[in-house]
Amino acid sequence: MLLSALVVSCLQLVAQSYTLSCDPWIAWTPAWVAQEKGMWRRYGLDVKVVSFSGCDAAHALAAGKVDFCMAMAGTAVGLAVEEGADVVVLGEIDWSHGGDKLLVDKGLDVAGLRGGRVGIYEDSPAVYMFLAEALKAAGLGLESVEVIVIEDPESLASQLVAHRLAGAVLYAPFLEAAMSRGGHVAGTTADFPGVMPEVIVAGRERIARMPPEHVAALLRGWIDAVEWCQQPEHEVEFLRIAAARGFGDEKVTPAEARRMLQDVRIHDRAALRARNVGEHGIAEFLARCEKFARAHAEAPKPARGPLYTPHWMRLALGEPEPAASAAPSPAK
Repeated sequence: MLLSALVVSCLQLVAQSYTLSCDPWIAWTPAWVAQEKGMWRRYGLDVKVVSFSGCDAAHALAAGKVDFCMAMAGTAVGLAVEEGADVVVLGEIDWSHGGDKLLVDKGLDVAGLRGGRVGIYEDSPAVYMFLAEALKAAGLGLESVEVIVIEDPESLASQLVAHRLAGAVLYAPFLEAAMSRGGHVAGTTADFPGVMPEVIVAGRERIARMPPEHVAALLRGWIDAVEWCQQPEHEVEFLRIAAARGFGDEKVTPAEARRMLQDVRIHDRAALRARNVGEHGIAEFLARCEKFARAHAEAPKPARGPLYTPHWMRLALGEPEPAASAAPSPAK
């Protein structure tokens, strides 16, 4: 026991500092648990979670202001294809599964959006692909509507409430105001399972300079936090941390956080293996998403390297590498 305490104490003294950015979103609140409970320090890391608003967390990563970022997989694709950012996906960690919703104005349905203005909260393949699926189900395409990008979710909700938009893609906690004033849900990401996976992303050059074990430790701390959050005896404390830390300046109660959790699927170890190490998972989605992004981008940038490798999640999960596989080579 004494030796174990001394080891933990020594790790804390020499912990390597990193930053992890995120926007307000229930699925990413286990990161705050990992920080508060010292789960990364077990692995010799001092990780500071940095909260942003809108979609600024991904922009901070692209600008080199943070080391890691939690984002929609489509956002990572957008950074690479549309902005030329040299990023790499370390692993899929959750799905929006009802958390993102297509709201339509009073008296309309999805078919009624034809020729109308539809607002989205991020100019990203992630949101466009969900909107495209919702429109397709009603016999429409993206060309059937005028898409308006409003990156402040509160302003986006206000535009729908003021009837300046026929519809809007929003997520909690920003959609309640619109729903209370006549907007109603016409579709969600749960209608199209897996349409909006979410990931941890890093800059390729930056992780090439990190010890590989640090990258794996970042993922292991997240996995430990998720497992802690999923224990029934920790529910009250998890919801307290989630409500207090996970939504920036937005006021969210633990009861509201509990309801939001019903609309996401945070991966346990089995799901992490299936989605990151299996044949049909995040790699397949990213390939499809990149194809979509390149088809719709005005001036797509050339690929600067593979967007994804299962190496990091394999390392974090203790999965063996295939015989012909090797660790990613350093950035050029």
